[in-house]
Amino acid sequence: MKNNIKGKQALAITLLSFSPLAALAQAPVNTADSLKLQGIHDSLDLQGVEVVAQKPVVRMTTDKMTYNVQQDADAKTMTLLDMLRKVPMVTVDGQDNVTVKGSSNFKVYVDGKPNQMFQNNFSQVAKSMPASMVKSIDVITSPGAKYDAEGTSGVLDIKLVHQSGQPNSDCSNCYNGNVELSLSNKGERANAYIGGQHGKLTYSAMGMFAWQDFGNLKVTNTRLQQTSLGESLQTTDVEFKQKHPFSFGNFTLGYALDSLSTINVSAGVNGGYTNQNMQPRNSFSGGPYGNGFSYVYNSNQRNRFMGANASADYQRWLNADHTSSLTLSYLFDYNPARNRTWTIYNNVSGVTGLTLTDLFSDSRTWGTSHTGQADLTLDLGKGQTLETGTKFISRHNKSDSRLYDIVDGNDVLNDAGSMLYRNLQSIVAGYAQYKLTKEKYNARLGLRYEHTFESVKYAEHSDRNFHKDYGNLVPSGSIGYNITPMSNLGLTYTMRISRPGISQLNPYTDRTDPTALTYGNPSLAVVKSHNVTLAYNFFMPKVMFNVSLSHDYIGNEIENYQFVDADNKYNSTYANNGKSRNTYVDAFIRWAACKNSTLMLSGNVSYGDWKAKELDYHNWGWSGNAYVGLEQQLPWKIKSSFGLFAQTRQYNLMGYNSGMQFFNASLTRTFLKDRLELSARYANPLRSHLIINQHSAGADFSNHTHVSIPLQVLALSVKWNFGNTKKQFGQYSSKINNDFNDSQKKDSPTSKMGM
Repeated sequence: MKNNIKGKQALAITLLSFSPLAALAQAPVNTADSLKLQGIHDSLDLQGVEVVAQKPVVRMTTDKMTYNVQQDADAKTMTLLDMLRKVPMVTVDGQDNVTVKGSSNFKVYVDGKPNQMFQNNFSQVAKSMPASMVKSIDVITSPGAKYDAEGTSGVLDIKLVHQSGQPNSDCSNCYNGNVELSLSNKGERANAYIGGQHGKLTYSAMGMFAWQDFGNLKVTNTRLQQTSLGESLQTTDVEFKQKHPFSFGNFTLGYALDSLSTINVSAGVNGGYTNQNMQPRNSFSGGPYGNGFSYVYNSNQRNRFMGANASADYQRWLNADHTSSLTLSYLFDYNPARNRTWTIYNNVSGVTGLTLTDLFSDSRTWGTSHTGQADLTLDLGKGQTLETGTKFISRHNKSDSRLYDIVDGNDVLNDAGSMLYRNLQSIVAGYAQYKLTKEKYNARLGLRYEHTFESVKYAEHSDRNFHKDYGNLVPSGSIGYNITPMSNLGLTYTMRISRPGISQLNPYTDRTDPTALTYGNPSLAVVKSHNVTLAYNFFMPKVMFNVSLSHDYIGNEIENYQFVDADNKYNSTYANNGKSRNTYVDAFIRWAACKNSTLMLSGNVSYGDWKAKELDYHNWGWSGNAYVGLEQQLPWKIKSSFGLFAQTRQYNLMGYNSGMQFFNASLTRTFLKDRLELSARYANPLRSHLIINQHSAGADFSNHTHVSIPLQVLALSVKWNFGNTKKQFGQYSSKINNDFNDSQKKDSPTSKMGM
């Protein structure tokens, strides 16, 4: 449609193609005209023709969902954890526990590569990291054979804003960056980023430091136990303050050796600690405790963790079309941690049925891994692609846990309560995957084999040492159909496995609570899960809609279960004693209602059934959550965002957690040609605390926990953008990403693939 405006012609074209440049070649346009394309690609500059393209916030495929954080207005004010509440298929409960499709058994990746420090401390890291440092979040629920088989509910891949790789030909010495400072009633945060290109070299560096004060948490735990001595009641009241400093740094380099070869290197370090001083009050009555008594003790906890990683990736294209390639990659990961707890009893007169002694627990863990992989992708022609590769992982986990009795102010080692434990693991893997794209159909069929050699050693108890090796054949497949150019339907099947972690395997018994024992189980086996998903996607310039129906089955799930032993102590450990069936309906809708208003709805409804036959446990129930958001352009160029998150009761094998509601509002304004950004955020203005109730029950006990969490957040942030270009560096990336990036189409300049 052409309109005559002040003597000039303006041509507006709306395309739904994935290749807007191909459409340009077929459309005669005067170079003085303005051509606006509403597509899904980045902004391009083509010799006087202005091409403005907008990325959608969410991009759905048959087996993956990508949430484009940088396209969300809340990215300027939220943390990564806050942003995850908006991401489809991801849930963050009132105590900041993250689940994917209702399960906490997922793998955390950073820039397409496993990051063990993020994995071990994901909630704490996500609460500290600003969303503005994250480019996108990938939720991969149905990975193919190229992907590591670990993580029964899939993979959560956090893509940072940097991206090294092939340089842009029109930028010989360009750079951009930003510096940001945020202040709130929950702490302070400072972060900075710079990225650029000099000739064939691309680079990026980022760093942040956050001091988070989450306020005073109040917890009341009530446990009713039934033993041969009668019914007893235990109540614990505690109030403590959570403070959590966290720092993070990352550096990447990319160099184009020639038009067909690229090498990338990266290094990162991060870490933090938590310090807690508490004075729990314990009350006991009934059963072995007679008429009852109570006491107060001091608990001082010091927990520190850190992580360091480095990687090198080489990619070689085997043809001029960049559709066949060979990649080689290496990844190193190191993650030490130390947890120390002092338990001091001040006055224990009148206590019966319990042995209370002053204790000091010092537990150190180390995790080191080396990963090497080679991948080969061959374009067979006529829409056919063959992908194959091999991988080797060496992991060394060590735990040195020491328990000390404090006698007359001196630490005396308790040999019976101490343990030096090592877990050595070697994994050899190979895969082959065939892809076919034909007219409206596409299909993928793959097979992966992983063989694990595992050795467990105890320094003081060599008689407990054992070795085992086992293989897992992991099939996967999918088929898709393009109903129209704007809609498609896909069906996937995926098998996934989950190897038990060191905290689940470690048999060391934590005795710091005189009424409870916590320990792992070194005999745990690999968990196998099966998933079938049917997904429908619909795209229009103003409306995006996705709905998926999926079913998961696990026959030997690792469950954390509790019981009361003969000494009346509450035991918590793990076993492969669970069977679970979960059915989910996930939906996402985004509607550009008008020029200045956009509405979003993301939510799910699920039904779960959990069984542990040996323990005679069985639980089931319906759950759901939803996020409703509005992005509104206000006068004076102010961008606003309002959102409400609500969650119903969430069930598990032994009980449930109560639901919650969370409201958020933010305002953003830019100045000085977008170089200066000012943002404000207010969360939960009408409620000062969030109340969470947790309930669990077994054959001989019931346990109820009441948690009160400070909820209100008021934050202000200022950000300064600098540089001589606004270009996104590395848009033609060859970085090896552990197979969690899309393989690009034939007309793409390069493709992303790797470990």
